[in-house]
Amino acid sequence: MIEGRKPLGVGLRCVQAYYLLILAVGFGYAALLNPKGSLDHVYDFSMLRAIVQMATSAQAVWMLQRRMVGARYFCMVTTAICMVFSIIDIFFLHANAPVFAAMGPYASTALVVVEYVLAIAVIAYLAFAKKPREVLCMEYKHEAPREGNSWDIKRFRFRIRTWEFWRDLIIYFIVFSFLGHWAEMLFCRLIVAGVFMGGYDPTNAMLWDQWLFPFSAEGTALAMVALFLFPLKHLIQYRMGGRVLPALTISFFVNAFVCTSIDFLTGITCNQNYELWDYRDMPFNFMGQICLQNSLVYSIAATLIVWVVYPLMDRGLRMMKESWVDALFFGLVGFYAFEAALHFIVI
Repeated sequence: MIEGRKPLGVGLRCVQAYYLLILAVGFGYAALLNPKGSLDHVYDFSMLRAIVQMATSAQAVWMLQRRMVGARYFCMVTTAICMVFSIIDIFFLHANAPVFAAMGPYASTALVVVEYVLAIAVIAYLAFAKKPREVLCMEYKHEAPREGNSWDIKRFRFRIRTWEFWRDLIIYFIVFSFLGHWAEMLFCRLIVAGVFMGGYDPTNAMLWDQWLFPFSAEGTALAMVALFLFPLKHLIQYRMGGRVLPALTISFFVNAFVCTSIDFLTGITCNQNYELWDYRDMPFNFMGQICLQNSLVYSIAATLIVWVVYPLMDRGLRMMKESWVDALFFGLVGFYAFEAALHFIVI
């Protein structure tokens, strides 16, 4: 045990187990919700409740393990909010009616009673027991702003071995997995408006209806920005004596080469039958897998991310307290894990 930390004790371990149980039930619910693997998930109030419970439960497990001073209030407030959401969902929106009909009135009533009794017990224990006040007393870290990504290979080799580097990288991956989805929706809307050439599938439920479907390719692209393109941009700017325009020009062509290469390699390996996209009718296309218009759009977007978006995100994370970034990380991991189980796991 780390020096200065007191043991959690049986009561707090039971509270921690309660949140782990919520996570396990949430993963099972997401995996079993759509056993046929179709894309008919409805992002309704029930889905919102499940997402909030998964994100806050993951944060609660971490905060309790770290004995954070704000864990008591965080757990009490989020548990109470989730219980209110559950009451609205079950008794007013009748979301669990099919489940209750299948289980029968007695079993379904017992299940609801157990859920609320456990939640009330957790809130009461954290509010009135002496042990949580004594144990949950670790202050948040107040470190100076951390060093961001760098082209300096010595510093980069040091940073790549740290927990903070990979934690931040996972945060970028998760955030851009969803931002990339919404950017794809915007691009299709611009095609409809006549801004860009090409076609789109208006019946694609994954794109239009499942608006929290994570596009992992976009998340991976942002991870590549953090690992390669942003340090390379710094190196180019350094070699250009700090001059922005020549460095920006070279960086754009590098980004264009990388984006186009990835697009083409993905196409010839995963899109040989043109099931995912087909650019054969587009001007200046090559093998129907890449075309000039989309390559320019990707390149401009990548350059904007390398020069503006990623540095702002990186600077923002480095200005936050370490413990806050950790809490954000675990909340996002709980949220992403639920969405991944919902969309990618078929049982």
